[in-house]
Amino acid sequence: MKQCLVDRQNSDIYNDFFVNHTNLIKRTIVSVLKKFNSRIDSVIVDEFFQNVALKIIKNNYLDKYDSAKAKLSSWIYVIVETSIIDDLRKQQKHKTETLDETFTIGVTTHFFTVRNYIPKSLLTERQMEILLLTIEKEYSTKEASTVLCLSESAVRCMKHQALRRLRNYYTKYNSYGGKHDH
Repeated sequence: MKQCLVDRQNSDIYNDFFVNHTNLIKRTIVSVLKKFNSRIDSVIVDEFFQNVALKIIKNNYLDKYDSAKAKLSSWIYVIVETSIIDDLRKQQKHKTETLDETFTIGVTTHFFTVRNYIPKSLLTERQMEILLLTIEKEYSTKEASTVLCLSESAVRCMKHQALRRLRNYYTKYNSYGGKHDH
């Protein structure tokens, strides 16, 4: 019974907080989005508002707020900014993973012909070995790590670096009309 009263009291506090400060939070979201040159529309602002509200509730931030240490607007700004940064990082990570998957598929499909056209100085010998094992011979990361006497994380990291170098090289190659030094 006591816990129900505490939960009810917390619920009222959070309700009152969001009713009184929704406009401030949304203005802050727009301000931070502008800072990061992000797209701004009502749907995005509402999504970020929900994320910020969940973060405040989940982490019980209202109990931790101290008006002697910071103004409410500054406190909200920090929460909004960290929420948006976290979301932008997640989006960037997803975008990078998607590019890696797409590029890996392209490299796998054409690796037998492309490998002859990879400049020798573009990849390290180890990166080339990793690509040969994981793409051409279709070894798993674990199998490649055993063959090369490396940790699995090192193999994943070097493969990612090699694919990023290839992606950057061939992106520039295409943008310069196909003229690159080999």
